[in-house]
Amino acid sequence: MNFTVTLDNLQKRIAAIFVAAVIGLALGWMITSNFIIRGVADTRFALPSEWLAAAGERFPNSARVNFRLAKAEIAEGAGKEQWPLAEIHATRAVNLSPWDYQARRLLATSQELNGKQDEAENSLRAAVKLAPNHAELNWSLANLLLRRGKLAESLGPFRVAARAKAGLLPSAVETIWRSSGGSLDTLKVFAGNDSESLLAVSRFLIEQNLVAEAVPIFNSIDKQARVNSSRSPELVVTLMRAGQFSLAKDVWVELMIAFRPEAQMTSGELWNGGFETDEVEGLGQFDWAIRPNQYARIVIDRNFARSGARSLRVVFSGLDTTTLRDQAQQTIVLRPGASYRLECYAKAKDLVTPEGPRIAVIGQGGVIGASEPVIPDRAGDSSEWQRLAFSFVAPADSTSATLAIVRTPRFSYDEPTRGIIWFDDFTLIEQ
Repeated sequence: MNFTVTLDNLQKRIAAIFVAAVIGLALGWMITSNFIIRGVADTRFALPSEWLAAAGERFPNSARVNFRLAKAEIAEGAGKEQWPLAEIHATRAVNLSPWDYQARRLLATSQELNGKQDEAENSLRAAVKLAPNHAELNWSLANLLLRRGKLAESLGPFRVAARAKAGLLPSAVETIWRSSGGSLDTLKVFAGNDSESLLAVSRFLIEQNLVAEAVPIFNSIDKQARVNSSRSPELVVTLMRAGQFSLAKDVWVELMIAFRPEAQMTSGELWNGGFETDEVEGLGQFDWAIRPNQYARIVIDRNFARSGARSLRVVFSGLDTTTLRDQAQQTIVLRPGASYRLECYAKAKDLVTPEGPRIAVIGQGGVIGASEPVIPDRAGDSSEWQRLAFSFVAPADSTSATLAIVRTPRFSYDEPTRGIIWFDDFTLIEQ
């Protein structure tokens, strides 16, 4: 279908030019207005208050301009004179854009500032209906309910916020605990059957030195959920910081066996005494910690062992005054006052040293017990496996210590240490 306009006289031509001009001006004004509104609404730019006021007069029917005005008035309303204006502009923004939950959230803020608690709660609830899983929105509602003394009603929004944004979970637990006056029952209601929430509650209680209360909650969590949760390693660390090493070790072993089903505590009180089990990222708390230094390169040797398939290989760099402190160590759990027997086997090759390294158990007060040093091989030939063993009594005031391979020079200088030593088959048995 074709539409033809014939401009066969001057009047028609003038009318056409006029219509085209009007349409062009209208389009130009629409483009210019949209550009101005976008600039005013962009919160990345700080605009003078008079510019914002002028924009509000020029574009009273723009939801975005009214939103920006309300936000600016709340921020600048230290003297409370602008808070009523903020509510007016926020109300306009809501009326102009009724599906914008952010506008309703801003309205709730202005209403609360103006002492209108009921209206603020209603506005926030309306906003949550528009975005029911929004973390910050539910967090705002939960805190408003708390300020209004509605603790029980706040648990639902807190729960939604924490599940939508994991970083809010620890804060939610602490906030509920403080607001409830330390009510364990309230925390349990909040957590429900959610494993992540229960783990967060357990960790929080441990931090409050309420281990007896935390353990049943932790044990109520499904075993597979504990294994799969990224918070379980955090719980192990929290228990260790609280001095609950025995419980931390039990939790840790459960997690390790879940990740490494073939692993077992075959070394008495030690883990992985034969170095046969691969490490698990994030779960190194009671496993071997290996940190080479300038004096020695320390690795797991997968091709040589006394038993099994692996051992720990220490290759010395040939530097003088060789020192080993925490280059190969494991945190161990001890029963206070109990007697223990520690042993391992070492094999030297081309070892030249003023004195070989030892295995030692070190507590907070220093060395609890140590073996004789590794003996160098003779005439450059590889030695047989040497048995290193000693007995010791655990301190009465501590439940943890460190097993380590150590070498401490007798003087400020001693001759270089070079060569290789393999260590294998560590065991720690309570006598």
